[in-house]
Amino acid sequence: MRLSRMAFSRIGLVMLPVIVMGCPLLAQSPIPTARGMSSDHRYEVAATYMHVLTDASFGRSLGLNGFTASASAGVLPSVQVTGEVGSYSGSKVAVKSFLAGPQVGFHLYRFQPFVRGLFGLSHTNVNSQSQGSAFTIAAGGGLNFLLTDHFAIRALQADYYRPMGGMYRSADFLRLGFGVSYQFGSR
Repeated sequence: MRLSRMAFSRIGLVMLPVIVMGCPLLAQSPIPTARGMSSDHRYEVAATYMHVLTDASFGRSLGLNGFTASASAGVLPSVQVTGEVGSYSGSKVAVKSFLAGPQVGFHLYRFQPFVRGLFGLSHTNVNSQSQGSAFTIAAGGGLNFLLTDHFAIRALQADYYRPMGGMYRSADFLRLGFGVSYQFGSR
């Protein structure tokens, strides 16, 4: 019994310095954790592939494919101002949008959920003929998954997208997408 207590004590004496010296190394992880629940970076740029499901505004339901590019700047710890440019097309219909508005998010370990409301203009072409521009809102959110301190995968983005006015009397679209995000700058 003394031998096993003595062996246990020696193992404990060897492991104690390893544990004490290893804890600060773990605390310097390159992935942001739940410090203050806000991002450590002031700016973000993202590229997102989008699939837009339309209602019967174009005579029948359509699926448009395209991309958005967005840039965000932090104004408060959890609040950003976001600008977005999008282009979607399919079945002789093309929609381009220019939107901006607030985005609120936080992060918990590697996950960064966000919600946002964007407002601006969208321009529609049908059969290469301009159908005019309309005031547009996009309300929704998404989830970024951090790979490193700067790069993230936009695992999901979902928005209710509504152009109003012009040829749109009651258009209701759904945008679904995924992409990549780069975050930089310090607060």
